Amino acid sequence: MNRTTGVLKMHFRDRWSWIFTPWIILLTSFIINYIIGLAIGGREDLYTGGIASIYIYMLVAALVTLPHTFSFMLGFSVRRKDYFFGTVLTFLVISAFTAALLFLLSLAEKLTGAWGVNLHFFHLPYLNDGPVAEQLWTSFTLFLEMFFLGFVIASVYRRFRRSGMIVLVIAALIIFSVGGFLCTYNNWWVSIFHWIGSHTAFQLSLWLFPTVVIYIILSYLMLRRATV
Repeated sequence: MNRTTGVLKMHFRDRWSWIFTPWIILLTSFIINYIIGLAIGGREDLYTGGIASIYIYMLVAALVTLPHTFSFMLGFSVRRKDYFFGTVLTFLVISAFTAALLFLLSLAEKLTGAWGVNLHFFHLPYLNDGPVAEQLWTSFTLFLEMFFLGFVIASVYRRFRRSGMIVLVIAALIIFSVGGFLCTYNNWWVSIFHWIGSHTAFQLSLWLFPTVVIYIILSYLMLRRATV
């Protein structure tokens, strides 16, 4: 456990990448949208997808974490197992911390009447429906999905290099192309969207969580044999 927390501390030495940069990006987007809200005088509701920027950032952060830290930490006699679980712990801590902050900001947005300009940035319909625990879990799961999706992709490259990425991209294209064709041919799109719409964001996050577990298992198996 000490070695695992040691990896966590080594990750958090890079505070800019894990803490400052994602919030600078998100708050910059918020300020821009707030200025737009002021400009139009709050006469109409302003909905923005700016909050997606922090989720996308976490995906990219996970993609670059492995190539930037794997060889470096193993060079300090960190075992692969400790590196993996320390990195997983880092993702869990960041996801929980960020989900909590986003909830507090969504609460502030609600209490201030959408910041006085009808700007709906942090508190969004559907995503922020339901009890506090459900909202926190939904955001937490989305962050984990982004983190471990990026991490498993980086693990594929680390284990199989360019050939692995080529196979992964081709496989993804085939799956999405065939899946899209079958949905169109059999008129499944309406049923799919109806099924999604009939579930809350929290319920969908419960369906999404098993993919996070799959990403974790696959990443672990690949990093056990990855070259330094």
